[in-house]
Amino acid sequence: MRFFYLFFIFIVLSCSSAKVYTDYDNEIDFSKYASFDYFLNDKTCLSQLDEKRIKNALESILAKKSITKKTIPDFSINFYAEVYTVETENSIGVGLSTGGGSVGGGVSGGIPLRTEKEMIALTVEFVDALTKELFWQGVVESRMKDTKNPTERETFINELILSILEEYPPTR
Repeated sequence: MRFFYLFFIFIVLSCSSAKVYTDYDNEIDFSKYASFDYFLNDKTCLSQLDEKRIKNALESILAKKSITKKTIPDFSINFYAEVYTVETENSIGVGLSTGGGSVGGGVSGGIPLRTEKEMIALTVEFVDALTKELFWQGVVESRMKDTKNPTERETFINELILSILEEYPPTR
C-alpha cells in the first residue's frame, strides 16, 4: 500500500505546469498597437487544424484586450511550435526493516523509473507592421496533453495561448 502512495506522489510531482517566458522591447509604447493580422508563414510545424485553433484563441484573447484583427494592422503575429521528447530518470526508494529491540537489520534499494514526456514549445511573436521589427515574444513550454477529441485539443491550445498572453501588454 505504501508503494502505491509513493508512486501516486511521484506521478503528481512529475506533472509540471506550463512555463511561460516573455521578452520585449522596453522602449515600445504598447498602447499604439490596437490591431493585428498574421504573417504568411507555412512553417509552423502545426497541422492546419491546430493553426486555426491558435488563431481563434489569439483573436478571442486579444479582443478582450481591445486589440482587433484588421487587414492593415499595427502589428503582425507570427507563431510556430516545436514538439520534442524529454527523457527523465527518477527512482523510487524501497526499504524493509526487520528486528526490534537492540538488534536490527534492513534492506533498502531504489527502483529506477525512466519516463518520456512529450513536450511542446509554442512561440508567439509580435512584429511592428511598418518597421518589421520584433517588439514582443512569448514562449510557453508545456507537457503535451493526450487529447482524444477536437474539443480537448481546442481547450489545450486555448490554455497555452491564454498563458502566453496573460501579461500582455507588459507593465513596467
